[in-house]
Amino acid sequence: MFRPLQSISLALTIAIGISLPLTARAHTVGMFAPDRVGRWYGGGGLGGFSEESNSELRNQDGRYGNFISGGYRLGSWIALEADGLVALQKVDAPSTISAPTSRTELTTAGIGAVVKFILPLDRVEIYAGGGLGVYTSQIRTETAIGDIERDDTDIGYQALVGLDVFVSRRISVGLEYRKFKLDANFGPTIPGKLDVGGDFFLATVRGHF
Repeated sequence: MFRPLQSISLALTIAIGISLPLTARAHTVGMFAPDRVGRWYGGGGLGGFSEESNSELRNQDGRYGNFISGGYRLGSWIALEADGLVALQKVDAPSTISAPTSRTELTTAGIGAVVKFILPLDRVEIYAGGGLGVYTSQIRTETAIGDIERDDTDIGYQALVGLDVFVSRRISVGLEYRKFKLDANFGPTIPGKLDVGGDFFLATVRGHF
């Protein structure tokens, strides 16, 4: 079973161990945080998604998440980002759907704004932040009489923590954990509100201009 907190602790430990030799010789190549202030950057991430528990959604699998983002470095310690976030999973068809011919796909996607607070360590940057956005969740099931689709749009919230390692002046790679909160109401297909948020654990790459 996907364990995001344990996984991110291990991954951040590995990443920090890899990055320490780079940090130790950072002064020889001029990789300092002031060089990144007042500049744009963009990138994305891909990884696993662990959904919140809902009794109405059974046998969840096929879970992954990704994002693309663009940001502006306001100062050495702060940045603003706009991002697009996607999560996908497959579940057993709800009991209200007759004669399903496939499992149900549950997809959530939307755009949001994020504020990041950054601890710059030359080639390594550790950050934390949060934000909100507008997201649409959709369930889709193939049945003997055609596809059944329902969707719902609402405001979602997220908090994140991560680490970037600069492999060059313009390219960084890293790891990121996001906690995402969002409710969805699919009407009679799945009665009541569902918590369609969850935990993202992502590998990232960014370009800095």
